[in-house]
Amino acid sequence: MTFARRLVLVGASAILVFVVPVGGAVAGELEHVLDEANESTYTATRLIVSMWGGQTNVSREYVERANGMEMVKRDSDWSMAGNGKAASMGDKPTGVTFLTDAHGEETNRYTVVARSNVNHMSRPSRIIEVMEGDILRASLVVDDRSGALLIQELYDEGGDMYRRTTLSDFRAYRTYEAPMDESDVPMEIVMHEESELVPEDAGGYRLVDAFSGPGGSEQGYFTDGLFRFSLFVLDRRTIVSGFEDSNVFLTGSGVYDMVATPQAVRVHWSDGSNEYVLVGDVPPDHLRDILAELPDPRSGGMWARWWQRLFG
Repeated sequence: MTFARRLVLVGASAILVFVVPVGGAVAGELEHVLDEANESTYTATRLIVSMWGGQTNVSREYVERANGMEMVKRDSDWSMAGNGKAASMGDKPTGVTFLTDAHGEETNRYTVVARSNVNHMSRPSRIIEVMEGDILRASLVVDDRSGALLIQELYDEGGDMYRRTTLSDFRAYRTYEAPMDESDVPMEIVMHEESELVPEDAGGYRLVDAFSGPGGSEQGYFTDGLFRFSLFVLDRRTIVSGFEDSNVFLTGSGVYDMVATPQAVRVHWSDGSNEYVLVGDVPPDHLRDILAELPDPRSGGMWARWWQRLFG
């Protein structure tokens, strides 16, 4: 549950933008907690452990947050996101900036329970649990002074944790120097558009923004007030990369190509008319509910065809 403004996926034919609006997403105390976390200032090492489909994925990265911006270093690669921009600072710096009508999505789906005060890393903190009815969806350790989320644990409907994010080497101030000025990075502008291909809602998630892309493609950004995903609808001739080593994700709707990363899950399928890519941090049971309300897959990648040959 990171708070970068977007996730940029660079493919063969398009730049895909994953937008997370700031503020207004959840009514009441949870909104306040998430807003403070987004605006917090700190430098830390971030460890993310994700458990999806029997697979465990781990990522260690260095992160600095300030004024709604986040700078991340993974290995030797730097990226920066926030305030309407996302920049990748590799050998060939690239970036995206977007104009958006995104707004917060009021929701009664979640309630907040303040469990206890704790001392974590010698810092006064509090434990907050986010409930969906009787289901624990998130447990957060919040630093009292900075508002940063020191520990984030996310759960599926059965109470099993599927992602854990922890901060270590935590300092409530900036220490990194940006590898380059983001204003020097060439930016592609993405405009808000009225959606024609993505639905208004799916699985309890509402469409809060839409963007057009090359070849008539569209991206819709959805949130339920806590979790979020982007749905990309692409022309059926589009070559979708990044799923060469995918796994099978089987639901009542069909067979999908899935790649789980520590930060998010990516799902790809085709209904014969369009290619679809879903990228998000949603719980596994929410993902099944979302896919049940989207077009069914009629053809899949290598793993999907293999699965269908074996099991029908």
